[in-house]
Amino acid sequence: MAAQPIEQPEDDTCMDAEITGLVGDLLDEYGSEAAALRALAQSFIVLLADADRSVSRGFVRGVFSQGARPERDG
Repeated sequence: MAAQPIEQPEDDTCMDAEITGLVGDLLDEYGSEAAALRALAQSFIVLLADADRSVSRGFVRGVFSQGARPERDG
């Protein structure tokens, strides 16, 4: 019995276009590939540090539920 070739996934051009657009936006914002990578790494480090906490900083500051509850009176 001969081995059957595996099905190759189709190229996801939609995702490729989205990634290309994001890369272009990052380069426009930061000016160079190194600066864009540095900014992405810094954002990732901040996210990892927040994930290590028992309570998210965004939750404590009310960012996630902002506007979801009525404001308290005094």
